[in-house]
Amino acid sequence: MPGSQYEISTFDFRVRTPNTELLSPKVAHSLEHLFAVALRAEFEEHYRDLKVLDVSPMGCRTGYYLAMLNPKGTLPLSRATEAVKAMLKGALEIKELPGARLETCGAYREHDFESARKEISRLNGEELIPLENPPLLT
Repeated sequence: MPGSQYEISTFDFRVRTPNTELLSPKVAHSLEHLFAVALRAEFEEHYRDLKVLDVSPMGCRTGYYLAMLNPKGTLPLSRATEAVKAMLKGALEIKELPGARLETCGAYREHDFESARKEISRLNGEELIPLENPPLLT
């Protein structure tokens, strides 16, 4: 965005080891809904200068792409990591899967809310390791 004071920042949020562990399609879909709602709520409450543009599942089913609109230079990896940690706590507090209805979801029958909550609990108990330049997978 030439001349803009804003930039789009993207981050890979891996929840599984590539080529080793995969999320089931239903769990990945449920996590997508939970993460999108929880991350937007976290930004509205604590990161008002940032806007969540998208939370998209990786086709390999090992994580999510997070895209944010932010003033230039204001979203270092450390700040994004703190937001993701808070998002996980917020996602665990959601008691009913958001948007999982015929009117709002293109695959509303393809969810596993309980397994997604277990995955979030697991992630909450692990250390998030921010990698500026992750190694290539071999």
